[in-house]
Amino acid sequence: MTRQIATLLLWLSGALALGLFVAMAVHSAPLTPGIPALQFTFDETSFKAILDQWGPDGVDLFRRHFHIDFPVLASYGLFGYLLARYGCLFRQLDRTTRRLSSWTLPGAAGLDAIENLLHLQLISEPATHAPALYLIAGLVATGKWLLIANFMAGTLYLLVAKWRYGCEK
Repeated sequence: MTRQIATLLLWLSGALALGLFVAMAVHSAPLTPGIPALQFTFDETSFKAILDQWGPDGVDLFRRHFHIDFPVLASYGLFGYLLARYGCLFRQLDRTTRRLSSWTLPGAAGLDAIENLLHLQLISEPATHAPALYLIAGLVATGKWLLIANFMAGTLYLLVAKWRYGCEK
């Protein structure tokens, strides 16, 4: 892939991820507590307590949010890959660190997709689910958020370094 095409795809995927994330946040805003509260539940009682607070309309809104969430995760995964692989910020890193960094957001996106599929299963009607599914969904969501936080912290560090020293490599 040429650097020009990669740069164009980087900007397009970043803009798409941001736009879709804003659309998803607006769409899901009526849910109280918000979706992250559900993501950090690890047992059936906590999970169902949030669904009860949302009520049937809220659960239906949550179900519909996946129409936006799957494209969001695809776009942020692509954005992270392209930023680490072709972006100026990551050029200062050694090859191995840059390669590992390029797979951080795609890895988070993969975990996000698994989490989404688990949540869709856990809200299905009528169903009794193994308690382990709630734990797995919570652990997968936590892993996703840890990868995202790691990528964001690393990117912020590299931004500060670029601001102080420029992109010399």
